[in-house]
Amino acid sequence: MKKLLLSLCACLTIVAAHAQYTVSGKVTDKAAGTPIELATIQLLNKDSSYVNGISTSKNGIFSLSVKKAGEYLVKISFIGYNAEYRHATLSKKAPEAKLGTVALNTSEVMLKGATVTAKAAKVEMKSDTFQYNASAYRVPVGSTLENLVEQLPGAEVSDDGTIKINGKTVKQILLNGKDFFKGDTKIAMKNLPTELVSNIKSYEKKSDYTKQTGIDDGNEETVLDIGLKKELKESWVSNASLGYGSKDRYTGDLFVNRYTDHDHETVFGNANNTGDRHFGPGRGGGSGLSANKSAGFDAGWDNGKKEEEAGRFEINGNMRWSHSATDRQSRSNSETFLNSAGTSSFSNSRSQDYSHSSNFNYRMWLKWKPDSMTTVMFAPEYSYSESNNWSQNRTATFNNDPYSIAGITDPLGTMFSDTASALKDIAVNTNHRISTGNSSSNSASYWAMVVRKLNSKGRNISISSNGNWGNSKSKSFSRSDIKYFQESAASRNTFTNQYSNNPSENWGLSGRISYSEPIVKNLFAQASYEYGYSYSNSDRSLYQLDSLPAWRDMYSPVIGTLPTDADSLRMTLNMRNSQYATYKNYTHKMSVGVRYNSKNLQFHAAVNFEPRKTKLEYQKDRLDTVVTRNVFNVSPNVRLRYKISNTSEMNIRYRGSSSQPSMTDLLDVTDDSNPLYISKGNPGLKPSWNNYFELFYNNYIVKSQTGWMARLTFNQTSNSISNAMHYDENTGVRTTRPENINGNWNTDGDFMFNTSFGKNKNWTIGSYTGYNYSNNVGYVSTGNDTTSSKNTTKNLTLREHLRLTFRTGLFEFGVRGGVSYQHAKNELQTNANLDTWNFNYGGELNVTLPWNMQLSTDIRMNSRKGYADHSMNTNELIWNAQIAQSFLKGNAATLSLQFYDILHNQSNVSRSITAQMRSDSWNNSINSYFMLNFIYRLNIFGGKNNAGSNEGGPKFGGPGRGPGRGGFGRPGGRR
Repeated sequence: MKKLLLSLCACLTIVAAHAQYTVSGKVTDKAAGTPIELATIQLLNKDSSYVNGISTSKNGIFSLSVKKAGEYLVKISFIGYNAEYRHATLSKKAPEAKLGTVALNTSEVMLKGATVTAKAAKVEMKSDTFQYNASAYRVPVGSTLENLVEQLPGAEVSDDGTIKINGKTVKQILLNGKDFFKGDTKIAMKNLPTELVSNIKSYEKKSDYTKQTGIDDGNEETVLDIGLKKELKESWVSNASLGYGSKDRYTGDLFVNRYTDHDHETVFGNANNTGDRHFGPGRGGGSGLSANKSAGFDAGWDNGKKEEEAGRFEINGNMRWSHSATDRQSRSNSETFLNSAGTSSFSNSRSQDYSHSSNFNYRMWLKWKPDSMTTVMFAPEYSYSESNNWSQNRTATFNNDPYSIAGITDPLGTMFSDTASALKDIAVNTNHRISTGNSSSNSASYWAMVVRKLNSKGRNISISSNGNWGNSKSKSFSRSDIKYFQESAASRNTFTNQYSNNPSENWGLSGRISYSEPIVKNLFAQASYEYGYSYSNSDRSLYQLDSLPAWRDMYSPVIGTLPTDADSLRMTLNMRNSQYATYKNYTHKMSVGVRYNSKNLQFHAAVNFEPRKTKLEYQKDRLDTVVTRNVFNVSPNVRLRYKISNTSEMNIRYRGSSSQPSMTDLLDVTDDSNPLYISKGNPGLKPSWNNYFELFYNNYIVKSQTGWMARLTFNQTSNSISNAMHYDENTGVRTTRPENINGNWNTDGDFMFNTSFGKNKNWTIGSYTGYNYSNNVGYVSTGNDTTSSKNTTKNLTLREHLRLTFRTGLFEFGVRGGVSYQHAKNELQTNANLDTWNFNYGGELNVTLPWNMQLSTDIRMNSRKGYADHSMNTNELIWNAQIAQSFLKGNAATLSLQFYDILHNQSNVSRSITAQMRSDSWNNSINSYFMLNFIYRLNIFGGKNNAGSNEGGPKFGGPGRGPGRGGFGRPGGRR
């Protein structure tokens, strides 16, 4: 009995020794007496350093676990209220500090001279950084990062996931300032839950080389830096969701994340056949019907030493895998501008494509400081990909507009039918084409650098090296049945059956040494030298299978098969269009520059000199040659940044660069493997020169939460290389030859304005205005013309998007509208001038109902005018809705029913314009369906499990804004 009692006492002692301390209380509105949900509770040391934190429950209650006894300061705060502070003393005798009810006053709060009012500003500008406060945007339950990004002022997200902020393409997404699946922005956009996000920063991130040496290499990238909520530190956060809907649509997602000051781990996985609804429910499911799967792991660690402290070591790495299967249908009609007499070529096409692709990627990055003056960095990478595809395409070409003939609504269907039609009088050719193929590739690379500071004033020297290797294999099969309709060419009907085998290999090495020398205060001289060698070879063997009698049928043998007799296959080799090429490049790159850095002014100017020798060994048909070329490229770079105030700055940039035509373009060879598209080389090509200017200004007024941004760019190329086209009106054959041409330039600009108003800043109005003007020049000729006509197409695009939002705690209502106008003027053919309008306008409503229920709906009209195919001129009323119910402790679970495109009106139409043609296209997509979705959150805070976040952690899954996994979209979010 004594032994039992002693054992029990020992156990109680151990339990007591490991017992956690707690700080608890309740937060209310002092005036109303009502509890405040989601108030922030921060536990601070005496020196105000952060220890731990949570958010209050829906009843305003909090209970914070503390690991160590001691004296603490507790900060209680919420947006629009004065913060309150309480002292808490924890000891073995008093393990719990009960703070009771803490009442907060509503008022303005002065922080470092800046006025922060009752509502969080949607966007703030701090020097060269735009900061978007996540709490100011309402998103659906279970949403991921793309929902939040699509709502940001000045943000655009295209159908393929490309992100633009204020006209600049985002190249990378960071998590708390650190790499997150570097090189793939879609992973964060599709998988990071918005409930974890505190803020989003947008800025220009300098390259590792520039940050370490101070020498600007021009490789800065626009990034989104996602700040996670501080109360999630040292916590495991997991989100899982499953959904099933009409038309057998399904989705499943898993995201697990943990981060501290010194390490982070992320695991994700997802599968869906909704066309990646992460990118835009209610606006079209991208291109085609697709099923996608992906998984990945990202982790990082450092040893706790400060950034520049001797002995610091940090390492980051990630692996990711993805698979996609797509079924895509498309149709298009185009017009090619031919000459000043008003002649054009018109084309209609319809295609069906099936494709599968898989990708794997591994990256690692490490940084080590053996002492306070030396930095060592190393970054290896490996990638593997494979794909296969099958497609069928039908195309018809005409000498006049087929829609001008009465009764013709489907020119392509008429041409491929046996029905006699006046349409065939203007027809030039039809082409029925079937193709299939597969490919695979491997690549590996590394980057390494050692930087040594020689003093504390900016003198340093660095040595860096790059290496890469890759190989690829691809095989393709194609069959084409071409029929000609003009009398002089009717006897030239052509059938081709081709097989192409294309292996390739490449590798390269380079090394660079750079030096920075302080001249006077804030002024530095910089110089670098780099030598590089690269090698590549490619072998394209083209086999003309139709030269065998048994292989002259469209469907037999099955496409993708080869003759079993190797000798028979060798006999079909098309020597005229098979080629072998080996490139060897020897590059010297020298750079000299100056850099000036002061508190408010930064200036950098440099010039790169690049002598390059290229050796090409080339074999094609009877040509077997070795060509050597020596060139000298120059590229100046000037950048000025002036900081007007803490929230306002101006940037001016100029970049010039010369580029050379490819070696194969310089060879006088012809490729006629496609009977309808023939390409030739041009030995007389000259180098091109490009000028790029950019002007950027932003300002932000803290008190009124008003910000604006303006950006203007100009891009011009001298001796740009453009394919001159000769068109045969009898056969429809297009022959292209690269030529130097002057007159290509473009300019674009953006203006953004955003402000909040009203007594409590409940109203927000935002405007985004953009324009693009391009002058596209090309050469074109027809018939027996021996000289080409210079054709210029001037293209103007204007965009305006407005949004007005009213928001209270349980209610949000918004109206929005947008218009995009495109005008194209063709100098050769004034009758080909085009005016296209795209309008969208509508409203949205989001209401939080009793019993943790959220209702969201939006409705808008999309209108298109000015398209040649009248079926593309549409008015589409799009209506989406969602109802969501949260339940279980802490609202850990959410069940939502989502309806997309309830009225079945949405379609995908786009237009593109160049100097030589305009094209309108349509493709199938996943638009109209409903889905039942279940979301569950399991979070572990400081060793304590929390299903959801009612107590002991942040409150997740608040009121929704639109249908889960992507919301209802916003005008201007996609183009």
